[in-house]
Amino acid sequence: MAEDDGSDVTAPASRAEAPSSEHVRERARELERAGQPYARVTVVRREPPVSANVGDSAIVTSDGELVGWVGGAECAESVAVREARAAIESGESTLIGLAPDPADVERTGLKAFPMTCHSGGTLELFVEPVVPGPELVVVGDSPVARAVARLGGDVFSGVTVVADADGDREDVLAGDTVPVSDTAGVAQTVVGATYVVVASMGEYDELGVATGLRAGAEYVGLVASDRRRDEVATAVAEQLDADPDDVVGAVTTPAGFDINARSPEEIAVSVLAELVALRRDADDPIRIETRDATDGPWRDAPAAERVDSGDSVPVDATVVDPVCGMDVTVDGETPTVEHGGETYRFCGQGCADAFAAEPDRYVGEGTASATERSEEATDG
Repeated sequence: MAEDDGSDVTAPASRAEAPSSEHVRERARELERAGQPYARVTVVRREPPVSANVGDSAIVTSDGELVGWVGGAECAESVAVREARAAIESGESTLIGLAPDPADVERTGLKAFPMTCHSGGTLELFVEPVVPGPELVVVGDSPVARAVARLGGDVFSGVTVVADADGDREDVLAGDTVPVSDTAGVAQTVVGATYVVVASMGEYDELGVATGLRAGAEYVGLVASDRRRDEVATAVAEQLDADPDDVVGAVTTPAGFDINARSPEEIAVSVLAELVALRRDADDPIRIETRDATDGPWRDAPAAERVDSGDSVPVDATVVDPVCGMDVTVDGETPTVEHGGETYRFCGQGCADAFAAEPDRYVGEGTASATERSEEATDG
């Protein structure tokens, strides 16, 4: 490696010593998981005699490490490293050419350099900076979203929360926060993210799912019941001009492994466990089993508990949100809605508003109250 590239890393002296393409891809994945920028350098044109072929590629880190093969140190590596580091800093791609006489390749849109290899030859290299976005984007400011963001900060390289957080809510949310109202900012945030977890409890589920799918995230998970999933899929399909079944197939619902989780923190653990398994599956042939979405906290709303409006529900009691089907641990800030002489409790304000708008949609004749179900259990 030439001294002027600023790197202490020894690059391969020949193609035979260069790492495999799989090794190059793995190094790129490591950098992305660590949230570190790098540049891809690809041979797009050659004229012999040169040792690189069209399609050969390497990655260059911000500190000048080159992994791969784009030609020898005397011929191309020093220029490739220098221009790659400049591209990382500027964030702009560039096309460079090397020839014994730079004027032979010089043209608009290409930066020409002399080929210093004694054998001559011509190379053109495309240099593309890769600046990873946050590894995990959490959409929502529900208790589950906050728990995923908070715990995820210890597992993933970068966590960004998309939420309309204000006041003391900002102190609860972990990671960087992008307002939902900043549409461009949300789209830019999700681009480059590996995992998108939507846990807004009805407030902006559609925004999170649609943005995640548009950005091509490796994983888009929705914390919701099957019924809510179908509603979101229908709305998102209209936005993306797609088939609702395709949306359902592209989104993991309910997000997380089935570990019989109840509290927001337990649900967050189940979601993060699934993401870790997916991340490791990139290297190991691990199979992730599909669980029965009717089990645990993911059961459909007809099984939701109801508490008579005159009854007192103790703090830390657990009820089921009739909209999304999630278990809700009751506290002094639990959203409630009165309907038909009953008090319904919700995981978040989004579910409460959805219920208040169409209560009959979520209340069926077969839904037993907490008192009725307790009496049935006692009689049994």
